[in-house]
Amino acid sequence: MQGKLKLVTRYDAASNEYTVFRHNLTPEEADEAVRELSARLFGLFVVDQHQEHRAADVEQCDACRRDMERTSHVQPKPTPKRRQQ
Repeated sequence: MQGKLKLVTRYDAASNEYTVFRHNLTPEEADEAVRELSARLFGLFVVDQHQEHRAADVEQCDACRRDMERTSHVQPKPTPKRRQQ
C-alpha cells in the first residue's frame, strides 16, 4: 500500500479561493515544497543563528542582522526593515 500523499495549496480567505501548487508529494516532499514556495512567494525563509541572541526586542537585535547577512546568500545584501505594527 502506498503511503499518504500530500498536496500543497494556498487559501485566500478574502476571496474564498485556493490555488494548488504541488500534488502527489510524500510528507517530506510537501515540507520541502512549503519551504521553497514560502521563500519564493512570500520571501520567508529560515536562517541559522550563530548563537543565542541577547536582545529582548527582535527589532533592536544587531545579531539578527549579522546572521541574516552572513548566512542568507542573498545578493546584493538586503537592507533591514522594521515590521509594520
